[in-house]
Amino acid sequence: MKAINALFILVMKQIRLILFHLFLLLTFNLSAQSLFTDDVNDTLSVDKLGMKIELENNSDIAEKWNLAIINIAKQRKTIKGIPNLIRVYYENAYLSALLNQAYFVGRKGNIKKQIDIYFEVIKSANLKNHAKVLAFTYNAIGSAFIEEKEYQKGLINLNKGLDIATQLNDKNVKGLILGNIAVVYRELGDLTKSLEFNYKNLALMREVNNPNYTARSLYKIALIYKDKKEYDKSIDFFNQSLIESKKLDNPDHIADVNAQLYDIYSAQNKHSLAEKCLINAYQFAVKSKNLEVLQKTGVKIYQVFKNEKKYPKALEALEFAMSSKDSLNKEENKNAILKAEFKYETEKKEAEIKLLAQEKQITELNSQRKNALIYGILAAILALAIIAYFSFKRFKEKKANELLSSQLEDAQRRIEIEQKATESELKALKSQMNPHFMFNALNSIQEQFMYGDKTIANEQMGNFTDLTRQILTVSGKKKINLSTEIEILTKYLDLEKMRFTEGFEYTISLSDKIDEDYHQIPPMLIQPFVENSIKHGLLHKQGDKRVSVRFDLDEKEEALICMVADNGIGRTKSAELNLKRVKQHVSFSTSATEERLRLLGNHFNQEKAIVYEDSNQGTIVRITIPLIN
Repeated sequence: MKAINALFILVMKQIRLILFHLFLLLTFNLSAQSLFTDDVNDTLSVDKLGMKIELENNSDIAEKWNLAIINIAKQRKTIKGIPNLIRVYYENAYLSALLNQAYFVGRKGNIKKQIDIYFEVIKSANLKNHAKVLAFTYNAIGSAFIEEKEYQKGLINLNKGLDIATQLNDKNVKGLILGNIAVVYRELGDLTKSLEFNYKNLALMREVNNPNYTARSLYKIALIYKDKKEYDKSIDFFNQSLIESKKLDNPDHIADVNAQLYDIYSAQNKHSLAEKCLINAYQFAVKSKNLEVLQKTGVKIYQVFKNEKKYPKALEALEFAMSSKDSLNKEENKNAILKAEFKYETEKKEAEIKLLAQEKQITELNSQRKNALIYGILAAILALAIIAYFSFKRFKEKKANELLSSQLEDAQRRIEIEQKATESELKALKSQMNPHFMFNALNSIQEQFMYGDKTIANEQMGNFTDLTRQILTVSGKKKINLSTEIEILTKYLDLEKMRFTEGFEYTISLSDKIDEDYHQIPPMLIQPFVENSIKHGLLHKQGDKRVSVRFDLDEKEEALICMVADNGIGRTKSAELNLKRVKQHVSFSTSATEERLRLLGNHFNQEKAIVYEDSNQGTIVRITIPLIN
C-alpha cells in the first residue's frame, strides 16, 4: 500500500502540472478574446480548490473541496460547443479529483465504493491522452480486488494495466503491477508463477536503481522459496534484501527479514543462528515500532528458553513481549539477577581455589610421606569440602529459582492488571453512545426535518452517522491521537447544540505545548464529562449556555490536563433537582471512565485523576490523563 500511495502522489503531481499549463494558456487566450467568463471563473475555482486540498490536513474538509471540483468539472466538460482546450482542462481536473476521491474513500475502508470510483476513471479517460493514468488506475483496481480476496478479478485488471505500462515503457508502474500479479499467484497457490513475476519485478527495480522496491522484491522471492521449503535459496534472497535495506537504513524491513530467517533456522535446527536472528528482529522492531514482529519475537524467545529451562533468559523474553516502557521499569530487577549470578560465580571460583589449595597441600604431604593418619585427616577434609561445595551450589540454585519464580509471578500480576484495565476501557466505551444520547440526537434531527432547516438536518444526520462510525472504529483501540478525540468531541457537541432553543456555544482549545497529532490518550475519555456538563449544568439553565474544553500538559510533561468548564447551575443546585426526581440516574459513563483513569494511575503512580471545582459561574472538572507512548 505504501508503494501505491507513493505512485498515487506522483501521478497527482503530474496531472496538476498539466492542469496548470493548460490553465495559463487558457486564461491568456480568453483574456485576449474577452469571452467565456464562466469558464475563467470555474477554472480559477478549480485551481484554488486544488491548492487548498494539497495544504489541508483535515481529510474531511479536503474531501468536501474535492467533491466541489468533481461537480464543477463534470458539469463543464459536458457542455456542448465548449472549446476543445477548455474541455481537456476539465477532463483532466475531473480525473484528478476522482483519483483523490478514491483515496479518501479507501482511507475509510469502503473498498467496494473505491473500486466503483476507479471504474469511473477508466470510463472517463482515454488511452491517447491519459495512458499513464489508466495504467495506474488498473493497478489500483487490481490491488483493491486483492484486498477483497477476489483474485481473478484482480488479475484481469492488473494484466490490462500491464499492457498499457508496457506500451508506455514506464518501468516503475510496470514493476509495481508485476509485483501485484506475483501476489495474486501466491495467494492462489501457484508459487511457480509467482516466482516468475517476482523475478521480472526484481529485474525492473534493479534497472531503475530503486533500493526500496528492490529490497521488497527480494523479500517476496525469499518468502516463496520459504513456502517451498527451499531454505538455502530463501536465506540467500533474505540476505540480499537485508543488504538493500541497510542502504536505506530501514529498521522496519530489517526486523521483518530477521523474523523470517529465525523461522528458517529453527526449521533447520540451527538454534544458535535462529536465536541471533530472533534477537536482531526484536531490536530492530523496537527501533521501528514494528508491533507485529515485537509480539512474535518476544513470545517465541520466551517459549524457546522456557523449554530449554534457561529461566533468566525466559524471564527476559517475557519482558520482550511487554511494552518497551515496562522493560525499562524491570531493568533494576534484571540488574539484581545479574548481580546475583555474578556473586554466585565469584563464590564458586573462590571455592574452587580453596579446593585446589587443599589438593596441593595433600600432594605436598604425600611427597613428604606423612603417616596414614594425616592421609585420613586430609581425605576427610577433602570430603567435607566437596560436600560443602555441592550443598552450597544446591542452596544457591534453589535461591535463584525462588527469585525467578517470584519475578514470573510479578510479571503475571502485571498482565492481569493490564487485562483488567482493558476490560474497564471496553465497559466505558460501550456506555458512551448510550440510547439516551442517540434518541436525543435523533429527536433533534427529526425536529429539524419537521419544523426547521432541512439542509441543517441532513448535515447533522450525516454528522451523526460519521460520529457513530468513528466511535465504532476507535472502540477496539487502546489509544488514539488527540486530534481524533477532538474531532469526535466536535461532532458530538454539534449534535447536542440542536437540543437548545436558546444560545449554546462551545470551545475546544489546545496549549502551544501540545501536538494533537503526536500526543495520544485512551479513546472516548473526555465525552462523558462534557455530557455531564450539558445534562446537569446547562440543561436547566436559562439564558446563554457555554461549555469549554481546554487541553494542556503538566509541569513535568508526563500527563495531559483536560479542563471541562461550564457556566451552568452548579453541582449543588443540580443535586437538589435530582433529589426531586422519582428516579435518579447514575452516570455509568463517568464512573467507568474514572475506573479507567484509576487503573492508569496505578500503572504510572498517578493520584487524583479527576477533581471537581465549583465556581461562581458553574462547574470545572480537571482530568489528569497519563500520556500513552
